Amino acid sequence: MHNADQTTKTRQFSLSALSGAIAIATAISSGTAYSAEIEEVVVTAQKRAENLQDVPIAISAFTGDNIKKMGAQNLTDLGKSTPGVEMNNDTALQPTYNIRGIQTSDFTVGSDPAVAVYVDDVYTGRGAGAEVPLADIERVEVLKGPQGTLFGRNATGGAIHIVTKRPLNEDQTEVSLTAGNYGRMSSDVIINRAINDKAAVRLTASTNKRDGYYPNAEDGADWGGQDTQTLRASLSLMPNDDTEILWRAEYSRLDQNGATRASVNENISVGDGTVFSDQAFDTGNHEERDLYATSLKITHDFNDMTLTSITAYRTFESYLLQDEDGTNNPDFYFASANFDDQKFFSQEFRLNGETDSLKWTLGASYSQEELVHDTEAFFTPSTFETFALYTVMKESPEQLAALGVSQGQIDALAAMSDLEVSKQVPGFRELLRNTSIPLAPGLNASGDGLMVANFYGNYLLPSLVENVMQSSPEAQQAFFSNFNCSSQLQTYMGSGDDSQLNACLLLGANAFVQGKEGNWRENVLNTGDYRSAAIYGDATWAVTDRMNLTFGARYTQDDKDFTIDTAYQNELYGIPFGMAFFSGGNPAISQSSSDSWSDLSGRVVLDYQWNDDVMTYASISNGFKAGGFNSLNYGDDIDNSFDQETVVNFEAGIKSNLLDNRMQLNASVYAYEYDNLQELSLIGFPIPSYNLRNADAEGQGAEVEMLFAASDNLLIGGNYSHLKTEYTRYQVIEAAGETAEDDRTGDPRVGTPENKINLMAEYTIGLNSGADIVLRGDYNWTDERVGTISDPSLVVPDYNLLNARVAFNSASDTYTVSAWVQNLTDEEIVGDFGGPGNAIGAETGWRFQPRMFGADFTMRF
Repeated sequence: MHNADQTTKTRQFSLSALSGAIAIATAISSGTAYSAEIEEVVVTAQKRAENLQDVPIAISAFTGDNIKKMGAQNLTDLGKSTPGVEMNNDTALQPTYNIRGIQTSDFTVGSDPAVAVYVDDVYTGRGAGAEVPLADIERVEVLKGPQGTLFGRNATGGAIHIVTKRPLNEDQTEVSLTAGNYGRMSSDVIINRAINDKAAVRLTASTNKRDGYYPNAEDGADWGGQDTQTLRASLSLMPNDDTEILWRAEYSRLDQNGATRASVNENISVGDGTVFSDQAFDTGNHEERDLYATSLKITHDFNDMTLTSITAYRTFESYLLQDEDGTNNPDFYFASANFDDQKFFSQEFRLNGETDSLKWTLGASYSQEELVHDTEAFFTPSTFETFALYTVMKESPEQLAALGVSQGQIDALAAMSDLEVSKQVPGFRELLRNTSIPLAPGLNASGDGLMVANFYGNYLLPSLVENVMQSSPEAQQAFFSNFNCSSQLQTYMGSGDDSQLNACLLLGANAFVQGKEGNWRENVLNTGDYRSAAIYGDATWAVTDRMNLTFGARYTQDDKDFTIDTAYQNELYGIPFGMAFFSGGNPAISQSSSDSWSDLSGRVVLDYQWNDDVMTYASISNGFKAGGFNSLNYGDDIDNSFDQETVVNFEAGIKSNLLDNRMQLNASVYAYEYDNLQELSLIGFPIPSYNLRNADAEGQGAEVEMLFAASDNLLIGGNYSHLKTEYTRYQVIEAAGETAEDDRTGDPRVGTPENKINLMAEYTIGLNSGADIVLRGDYNWTDERVGTISDPSLVVPDYNLLNARVAFNSASDTYTVSAWVQNLTDEEIVGDFGGPGNAIGAETGWRFQPRMFGADFTMRF
């Protein structure tokens, strides 16, 4: 039962360490009977319960109380406070987790994440199923560096483990309500009941709703809203003293107008060309997901070992609709829709044992994931003219001389960055519209369509004709029967005079481009059937009373079956054509692929306990991520599958409890080699497509974390991280049109700030009544970082973020009232740049939340 009689004077000063980030006090004693000290936090990073400070791994652990005090609602919020970690996500359905510069950018199902996310010991698989509301959470562990031995595949960057609260053998009820600006209304209801001394049940219901903060310049709701509902149930049974059965289930519903990206081109947006102004879109952004998960964990203790079985099933269906150009400009119309359906089954058996000198773990696991992913792209014919114009302005601006563009303007375009060029596109579109091109006496054509005609005639038609002439007579006859400019083409092929062909192409492009309302839809359908099996072992041997040697290994076998189906669904000049999914000029692809990958991952760790308060460690570890398949583009001389990636990490660190356990001071330095990293990029010429490449990189960094109970009432915490990354090999995909100029060797990895600082202070004021008031502030500074690999000049600026909270805890601890503000200074913070809109000169970005404030009320029964 909840102890309603507990007072401030009898509550121990309880702090949870956030190794690597911020560790926060849950309460501070106002009396003099107890001196402030930092209590231990128990984690299961090594598949057994251990004090965080005794684990020779760099870990950041957030307790449920800490998460509440930080106001964190999801993993993205936690990432801001974690050194060496970036979780900057504008959508819950395509999240990217970056640990020490290692991440996966692929939003399709052809590859796997580089950071593994687990919920209650169960791997979530796809990113769309990983973002869950942080309600009724026991803790979140962020493990940095390769975790291949104990967490298996797809943990080359690290692992994130979300642990929900389990049923307790007592009766508890807790109700929390939140109200804030932007229409924020949230609620959490937690009911825990002891059925008897051998059984307990826990139920959690959570809702979170908030209006958007991107001002809608047109009618309708503002963009960037939230709307989620989550139900969790868990049941704990102990049929005997040695056996526990723990069943968990979760249902989550997400339905919101988030995933908002805004144009950063002031010449096509309704605002000022920033992500902070009013926005107007011609496609409504929408996120929708239904997720169901259940697991059964059975633990049985033998005399000297413990056997654990975890059986789990997860499934979700999601739909993501995005305006990819970030405007309502009809010349830049570009939208996408992604449908996902995942079914995931996993089974793990684990055996733990311990003797006087040896702690060991043996395990075996199997999983099967069935996937369906459909990607759709939407354009208008006018978008194609914009794309063709932007391509010419970037790649060969000298062609604009035919329109009367001066050499000075051409030279200026050649010296511009991609973003600077894109800002000139609207003006050149107007120039085309106002240009009349004479074709014959008394016959003129509009210049609006000239770029499509030029692009088709120069870049697409020659290779198309070459392929046709090498095909069968029947195929040749079909082509010349369908091509709208067939007779003019044959005249050109016979005489070399292209004037009639160019006139026909231009007139056809005029009719095509000026049909602005025409709907141009393309799609690619992928399916996957992925199986993974592994065996592993890990042991810690006490070499002496102070020295431990840990060694572990895991063998993993991954087998994947993959399909891709796509076909040109539109015509240009009477010939089937694809813009988003060009596939190297192949009009139809229906292909099944199978491949397998295997790896032996391992780690060796040596730690030394210098005294009861100081431990140092050094480790070598590696991680493995299976290869995969190119989901969105198949073409001639482009590999359909790609290699597995591996990371080898070297690390040394110290963990210490100083000043009579009033201070925790931890530090680590590391360096890694990242081979065959898998990176999705929008590349290629003449038609850009998404391609997955392999590259190599390296990284070196350091992290320092401190937590100091300065007095019985004051807690101070902070951390600093430094990270430098660099490509050491960069695959140039010549078959997709890349050249040596596209080689990024020597460049830093995208999305990785070099420096990051977090500071926290919490002060508790004890009242004579036994109640207390807790004042808290959190500060974060994050360095600038490269925003997109397609245009390295787009740099995400550094930013400062300040949050504050004040809470009143009743003397009986039956209720808490708090007021809070996030982004106190209302700083305008860019989250990131990038997206497929840059292919048409519509670079987009997204923003962090503006100032948010509100109040919480929690009642405990």
